[in-house]
Amino acid sequence: MPHPLTFDIIHRYNDSLVGIEIPTALRFSDEVVLCQAKVDPGAQVCLFKRDLGETLGLDIGTGHYIELDSIGGTIAAYGHYLVLETLGMEFESVVYFAATYNLRRNLLGREGWLQKVRLGIVDYETTLYLSPYQK
Repeated sequence: MPHPLTFDIIHRYNDSLVGIEIPTALRFSDEVVLCQAKVDPGAQVCLFKRDLGETLGLDIGTGHYIELDSIGGTIAAYGHYLVLETLGMEFESVVYFAATYNLRRNLLGREGWLQKVRLGIVDYETTLYLSPYQK
């Protein structure tokens, strides 16, 4: 039996990149930083490079401390409450910033992003479908 879904946003992503990357904005107080982030449904949280948080004026080390397991080992990070925007959709979320400067990519994970959206992906067509989650 088919299960029809509707989405507000259709986004074609670049298939020459590793992973599915979408434009992202982080907003804290009057500061905004633009970046690209990988869609990662396997990531526990949204994780961003430390320097992006510093650009927003955050004191990274004062956030909620967490240690994340990754294929390359443990990643220490600090969570801060801010506004996360992807493809025109804004959410107040806890976003984590790496404790060190060597994080290679920004990730949109389950807590803070995926749990707030309905997501569809047709990778063969390099198309991402997105809507805010509504009960």
